[in-house]
Amino acid sequence: MKPFDHLLHLTRAGATLLHIASYEWERVRGHVIGLSNALELPMKVWSQSTGLVACNEDGEVTVEDDAATDPMEMLRQIHSSDEAGVWLLEDFQPFLREEHHPLLRWLRDIARLPSAPRKVVVLSTPLPGLPMDLRKEIPTIELELPGVDDLRVVLQDAAASLGVQASADEALLDAARGLTVMEAKLAFGKAAAELGRLDHSAVPLVAQEKERIIKQSEVLEYYPTDARLTDVGGLDQLKEWLDRRGRAFGAGARDFGLDAPKGVLLLGVQGCGKSLLAKAVAATWQFPLLRLDIGKVFGGIVGQSEGNIRTALQVAQALAPCVLWIDEIEKGMAGMGSSDQTDGGTTARVVGTLLTWMQEKRDPVFVVATANRIDMLPPELLRKGRFDEIFFVDLPTQAVREEILSIHLKKKRRDPADFGVAELALRSVGFSGAELEEAIREGLYDAFAEERELHTEHIARALDKTFPLSRTMREQIENLRQWAKVRARLASGQQPEALPQENTEGAAPRLRQEATRNPFIPGGKA
Repeated sequence: MKPFDHLLHLTRAGATLLHIASYEWERVRGHVIGLSNALELPMKVWSQSTGLVACNEDGEVTVEDDAATDPMEMLRQIHSSDEAGVWLLEDFQPFLREEHHPLLRWLRDIARLPSAPRKVVVLSTPLPGLPMDLRKEIPTIELELPGVDDLRVVLQDAAASLGVQASADEALLDAARGLTVMEAKLAFGKAAAELGRLDHSAVPLVAQEKERIIKQSEVLEYYPTDARLTDVGGLDQLKEWLDRRGRAFGAGARDFGLDAPKGVLLLGVQGCGKSLLAKAVAATWQFPLLRLDIGKVFGGIVGQSEGNIRTALQVAQALAPCVLWIDEIEKGMAGMGSSDQTDGGTTARVVGTLLTWMQEKRDPVFVVATANRIDMLPPELLRKGRFDEIFFVDLPTQAVREEILSIHLKKKRRDPADFGVAELALRSVGFSGAELEEAIREGLYDAFAEERELHTEHIARALDKTFPLSRTMREQIENLRQWAKVRARLASGQQPEALPQENTEGAAPRLRQEATRNPFIPGGKA
């Protein structure tokens, strides 16, 4: 149901006091003007900066009482008025606090007004959330971010105000998805100022502005990516699975009875390509890639954290179809079990909002979450319905190491045929993809310092100097493999290699423990 229809049905059902949550004051005011027109009631708008103004059916305002800036007095006036009408109270969030009990009491009285004379009061705030006193009496409507139809109106309005030609190019409108009306107007205006028109050529400029605005939120990051699945070595079973899931976003999938794929959880050892895979999936499917940093969701102001996660998820839904990448998800969920003792339950509420959204979402937002430590993951995250599948990404086998070395040599403009790739793969048992890449980079530094071309010996020397994670974290990796045997699918069809045995040669000598005599033992020898 559209927000306006929801608003109209609630008032016709007898609701006297309503709450609309949105940053977009123009859309909120437009909905309330439409409501007053549908109910054939006069409309007034109040804010603490302008006082009380009358608003006609076209949205034109005239000052009625610019001294009426006290919210308590305004509520008393509405309650005692004999006139029917619609009142919009803008930016009312500073007064919706528990310490303003008299004001909250007046709001409850307004919510219980009789049906005659007909009065409707609408509270407008940027974010959802009402005090406990009001939650059962005031229905809340959250405006979603503008869709393509709303953005088309913004585009035409921006073009008219700037005096430029505009074409409702679908790619241009898609480029602005995920922005509020104000942000889209600014993005269109900036592109028009630079190009002198608003057509398909403005798409890159609007996309750049969107990237800047989304980064400004500090919770989501817009990732332009040119990675490909061919840049990821191995993981054949996972790639095949992703290929099948990608087809479910195509035409005819819904008619066939397929739901939009939910996402995948990638567990495994650090540096084995989990994050690279998220970028590659988005590029292969030609979807925008959003990175959600759960750590940045949490804010110091009461209710800010919950508002941040809701805003982030709204942006993801507005950009759908897209890939939402949650890197190292276990770190953002750490401490969830003791949340009520440590942070008043904020972590539990934020994580609960995310998990519920993952379970219930119908929009084509494909979630790629990565994790390194399974002991920090809450059980409710691993249940079916949140993700389509859980994959375990293990250390690369010898054949995959050859493939990874070849990929990175090609990136450095070297021909893999000129190197002993098989020999390097043999002597790098237990190395991750990131460690192999670093060995090639280190070899390049050595070759450049020697003023020579890169050779196999440079990379081999770098491998010998490297102490891989498979040695320092041997027990953790073995435990992770045991857990994944019965709880996750293997990303690679090849059997994992045994980890290299600990090399004790050259280890630091252990100090000799001399036998000492304790003179304080009763009856002991002197």
